Amino acid sequence: MTQAQYISKLTIFTETPILSGANVELPRMEVLGFVEQKSSQSEGDADHDLDLVRRRAALATAFQVLPAYGSAEFWSLVEEPELKIALPLEILVKCARVAIAREQNAGRNRIIEVIFRRTQSSNECWSRKVLDSVHVPSEERCMLAHDLYADLCERVIRALLDMKRLFWEENFQHCLQFERKHVFQAFMTREGRWHNQHADGVVTHRVPRVLIESLDQPVLHANGEFWAQDIEDEQAQQALLSVEQSDLSLLILNLPEKLKSVIWLIFWEGRTEKDAARILGVSDRTVRNRLHEALKSLRTMLDSQGKTIDG
Repeated sequence: MTQAQYISKLTIFTETPILSGANVELPRMEVLGFVEQKSSQSEGDADHDLDLVRRRAALATAFQVLPAYGSAEFWSLVEEPELKIALPLEILVKCARVAIAREQNAGRNRIIEVIFRRTQSSNECWSRKVLDSVHVPSEERCMLAHDLYADLCERVIRALLDMKRLFWEENFQHCLQFERKHVFQAFMTREGRWHNQHADGVVTHRVPRVLIESLDQPVLHANGEFWAQDIEDEQAQQALLSVEQSDLSLLILNLPEKLKSVIWLIFWEGRTEKDAARILGVSDRTVRNRLHEALKSLRTMLDSQGKTIDG
């Protein structure tokens, strides 16, 4: 089926080819009927409701005339590169959920990949622009933007896989804006840069990173000498002792390269998280996450051998 043939079929059908053989329930679309209005409803609200009904009808129609799931014609429409004639993102979400209902993981991932290709440019632009007000060096802002974009992608994927979140099938961009807002707040809170303004001053959810980094600065004592503050992560030190006291070399060599490099830099070379981040070209948070994942993997491997890592 060509794109022109598909468009010419945009009429309401009682049977949906894409759903044949699939045990999936889709939200009922009120294609025909009247919008019931209360006497107090404004004319603007009535117009909005009518637009919503028309939008739902158009999406329902476009979805119902799709070729059978998995056919060459189906994938041709799903992966149409020309945006002017490509399927709406809401239809792609419906298609992804049909794949989920059929337990077709490869097809699900293929459709989600199309969705991310379609939204990548705008999401990356958003992740850069929204951090313009953050006063950090340009290289750190770049890493923050990458991390923020990754967080948004993770959250969108969870939403697309959640069959109960039906509004993604009706207004994708509205849902995306909602996710961006909450991802940004969660990200800035985690990075120590989210502030809640109250009458009695500014309250934060955690200590800002700039204050944490100030602990690394040497302190000038009365005798004129600079003393470096020796602040250790007790759990990390316990894990280090366990690693040093156990024959873990072979186990560490079996770790993925990105986890293994963090273990070597921090525990064997004595690097700080900040140094490791600079060497590996990632953010401090990424180093912490990889360290946590590496220790968790080692703990699992040692537990299977009757040993443990404390921490």
